[in-house]
Amino acid sequence: MGSNNVLMVANTASMIKLFNIRNIKILQSLGYKVYVAANFSQPGTISSEEANKFKEELQKLDVKYFNVLFPRGIGNPIKNYQLKKQLCHIIKEYKIKAVHTHAPLSSIITRRAAHKMRIKCMYTSHGFQFFHGGRLKDWLLFYPIEWFYAYWTDALIVINSDDYKVAKHLPVKNIYHIPGIGADIKKSINLPTKEREHIRNDKRTKLRIAKDDFLILSVGELTKRKNHSTVIKAIAKLKNPKIKYIIAGIGPEKHNLLDMIKSLKLDNQVRLLGFRKDIRDLYLAADLNAFISRREGLGMGGLDGVALGLYTIGTANTGIKDYVSEPNNGILIKNPLDTDEVSNAIKQVIKNRPITNASEGSLMKFDKSNVDRLMKEIYIRELR
Repeated sequence: MGSNNVLMVANTASMIKLFNIRNIKILQSLGYKVYVAANFSQPGTISSEEANKFKEELQKLDVKYFNVLFPRGIGNPIKNYQLKKQLCHIIKEYKIKAVHTHAPLSSIITRRAAHKMRIKCMYTSHGFQFFHGGRLKDWLLFYPIEWFYAYWTDALIVINSDDYKVAKHLPVKNIYHIPGIGADIKKSINLPTKEREHIRNDKRTKLRIAKDDFLILSVGELTKRKNHSTVIKAIAKLKNPKIKYIIAGIGPEKHNLLDMIKSLKLDNQVRLLGFRKDIRDLYLAADLNAFISRREGLGMGGLDGVALGLYTIGTANTGIKDYVSEPNNGILIKNPLDTDEVSNAIKQVIKNRPITNASEGSLMKFDKSNVDRLMKEIYIRELR
């Protein structure tokens, strides 16, 4: 086996681009040659155009990529076996020494391949499918799977405190807790007030949002897990035309959400913005961040908003509670599918208009400088 070749694997190209480009650079700084395997044909939360630009970015970094067509969901046994064979071929052909894998399905297939090829396997869970307060059927289905594959995992990396508690009960060799994937916390917190105000006014003008409109923002792919539909229903319940709601993201639920907006007669209040590159400006333009995912590892769409001082409604039984503390910078709701609970939380924020000031003290552990330092230590320990 080659002494310094590492394969980075994820379900989608977007997971590599958004969450792992810095990990690739860390590995390269340590002298490793990095390869990438992910689905570039259905790239996830980025557009096909962005996926093509990402391919060029990888080429500039001298990273060879493989288009591995991981499906959404759990796939099927025949397809999954073929994907395992493809990964085994890549491992053999390119003398891969170790793999670092992300996302549930691709990580099961990758761990099978790594076990067969007898190479080191590191797995980052971006949020277990099972969690405290989660559905019993998720525990019954996914916990035994993670338990089994833990035997084939040399290092398990988790990104929130709840998952770390659960991980301690899995038969995995080494367990690490890093606070998310790293965000530009320091830069966000220290953005000057005048610049914030200018960006806010400019972006609201471009979005045609009036000064006295209450703007709610959600950032995240259009999926059932991200749960934008409950926010839409909650807004319909409030019957307040001054509430405006924008969602930045792409995904399979787009048409269902558009149908819901139309049927609830919210065309003048709710807009799907699609894929956006101006996320920071959208946070600054908004009055409230709605981030009520059914399940969430840590949730960059929540953390980035909090770092910019945006009040956030999040879900209690998720990694969001690692950085949202009530009532200082947000409200944590118990049931993300409860329209009444969500509409009451929105009403409360409109009434009280809480002011939040993000502080470096409580958030700097999530800064990319800290996360990168921890990841470098993990790579050194696991690969040398």
